[in-house]
Amino acid sequence: MLANKCLHCGKPVKGRTDKKFCSILCKNNFNYEQRTRTKSDVKTIDDILHRNRIILSTLMGDSRKETFDRMLLLKAKFRFDFHTGHYLNKEGKTYWLIYDYAWMEFSDQKILVIRKMY
Repeated sequence: MLANKCLHCGKPVKGRTDKKFCSILCKNNFNYEQRTRTKSDVKTIDDILHRNRIILSTLMGDSRKETFDRMLLLKAKFRFDFHTGHYLNKEGKTYWLIYDYAWMEFSDQKILVIRKMY
């Protein structure tokens, strides 16, 4: 029976057939490297999402529903291509979600923004 090789260092792994690492050190190093590779990308995306939310929060103030010019959001560096989800309403219009806010392209230059109240 062939021994598995450690996913981190490549040495033969002794023990159970489903074992993937030769030691706890190799396991920890492998997982650390995996997290480090994606951490940078995830941080960049999270930063954009949080900045988008701050822009909407600042513009909305205490209001629950507002309409803004697209240019105003673009000047504030709002990134329309980053969102946390989307919702299709009964009329077939798409609401783009970012945490507790949603926006819809009301017209070519107008954006309807709604905040979910908890």
